[in-house]
Amino acid sequence: MNVFRITCLFLAWVSPACLVAQSIQEVRATARKDLQNAVQKLEDLRNRIEKEKIPLVRKVEQLERKTSEKRNELDRRLRLRDNRDANLVQLREEVKENEGELEISLGLLKDYAASWRQSTPPAEQNLWAKQISDHLSQSDNALDSALDSQLKILNLSMDAVLKQAGGFIFAGEAIVPPEGIREKGHFLSLGPTLFFSGSEGNAGFLEKSYDSDRFSSIDLTEESVLSVEPSRLLQTSEATSFTIVQALSEPAGTLAVLPLDPTMGKAYVMEGGEVTLVEELQKGGIWIYPILFFAGLSLLIALYKGFQILSIPTPMKLASLEGTFSGPFETLRKTAKSYQGKEPEILEEILYEVIIDFQVKLEKALPLIAVTAATAPLLGLLGTVTGMIDVFRQITNFANPENSELARGISEALVTTKFGLITAIPALIAHALLSRRVQGVISKLEAFSARLVHLKRGAFSSTEAEQTQDAPGD
Repeated sequence: MNVFRITCLFLAWVSPACLVAQSIQEVRATARKDLQNAVQKLEDLRNRIEKEKIPLVRKVEQLERKTSEKRNELDRRLRLRDNRDANLVQLREEVKENEGELEISLGLLKDYAASWRQSTPPAEQNLWAKQISDHLSQSDNALDSALDSQLKILNLSMDAVLKQAGGFIFAGEAIVPPEGIREKGHFLSLGPTLFFSGSEGNAGFLEKSYDSDRFSSIDLTEESVLSVEPSRLLQTSEATSFTIVQALSEPAGTLAVLPLDPTMGKAYVMEGGEVTLVEELQKGGIWIYPILFFAGLSLLIALYKGFQILSIPTPMKLASLEGTFSGPFETLRKTAKSYQGKEPEILEEILYEVIIDFQVKLEKALPLIAVTAATAPLLGLLGTVTGMIDVFRQITNFANPENSELARGISEALVTTKFGLITAIPALIAHALLSRRVQGVISKLEAFSARLVHLKRGAFSSTEAEQTQDAPGD
C-alpha cells in the first residue's frame, strides 16, 4: 500500500516534468520553424526588394529628371515673366519719354509759328491768316492732331519764305501818316523789305515794328490769327516815293529799280526821332538852368585862369640879381636887390610873402570850378528824380500807359543827369590841370627865390670880408 502510494506520488511528480519537457521541445521547434519562416520571408522580401529596387531607382531618376526639367521650366518662365515686366516698364518709360519729346517738339512748333507770325508784317499776315485758322481748327486736344496742324503751319511758313525770297505783289491797305487814314494799294514783298504804292499816290516802306506782345505770351488761336491791323507807312522823300510808285506800276517782266534800305525803315524812324540841342535842353525842365549857369561860370573861370596861368613866362636863364626877368620872377629879383639888410633869413621871409601873395592871386576863383564839378551831377540827379516822379504819377493816373510814352518820360528825366555829367567831368579835369599848373609855377618861384637868397648871402659875405681887410690898414 505504501509502495503504491509512493509510486503514485512519484508518477504524479514525474508526469508534469515530462509534460513540461515535451512542451519546451515543441515551443523550441515551433520557434525554430517560425524563425525559419521569418528568415525565409525576409529572404523573399529582400529578393523582392532587390527585384523592385531597379525599377524604383529608374522611376526615381525619371522623376528627378522631370523635377529638374520642371524646375528649369519654372525658372525660365520666371525669367520670361521678369523680362516681360522689365520690358513693359521700359516700354512705358520709353513711351513717356517719347510723349515728352513730342510735347517739346509741339511746343517748339508753336513757338516757331508764333514767332513767324510775329516777324511777318501785318500786311502779309492777311495772306496767311485764313489758312492758319483752318489748320488750327482741325486740331483738338490730341497730341497727334496738334502736331499735324503745327506741321502744316510749318510747311505754310516755308512756302511763304520762298515767296518772299522771290518777291511777289499783293493787294492790301496801309495806314498813311500823319492823318492815319487807311489807303488801299499794292504791296511788294521782296526778301525782308516791304514796299507800298497806294491808290492815292502815297508810297514808301512799311514799318517793321511788329506787334510782339500779342503773340509772345499766348498760343495762336483761330480768332487771334484773323484779327490783323493794317501796317503803318513810313514817310519817305518824294524821290523815293516816286521810284517805288514807278517800280510797282511797271508791267510784269520789265526791269524796275527799287530803293534799298538796309536798316529796314529804322533809319527813317531814328531820323524822325532825333532832337536838336535846344529841344533837348527844353526837356530838362527847370533844373537844367542852374546846371547851364554853373557850366557857363566854370567855363569862363577856366578860360580866364588858364590864360592867366599860361601867360606866366618861365625864365630861360639862372636867377641873378642883375638882368631882367618877366612877371613875378622880376618882382622877386627887384625885391631881393632892393633889400639893404644883412640878414638873409629876413630876405627869405620877404620873398616867401611875395610868393604867397602871387599864389593867392593865381588860385583865386579855382574853388568855384571844383564846386561846379561837385554840384552839377547832384543837380542832374535831382532833375532825374523829379522827372521819374512825374513818370510814376502818369502811370498812376493812367491805367495802361503806352510803352513809348513811358520811355519818352524816362529819357526826358535823364536829360538833366546827362548835362550834369557833361558839366562836371570837364570842370573836374580843368580844376585838376589848373591846380597842378599853379603848383608848378609856385615851385619854380620858390626855387628862384632860394637862388636869389643864396646870391644875396654871398654878396653879404664878400662885403664883410672887404670891410675886415680895410680895417687893419686904417
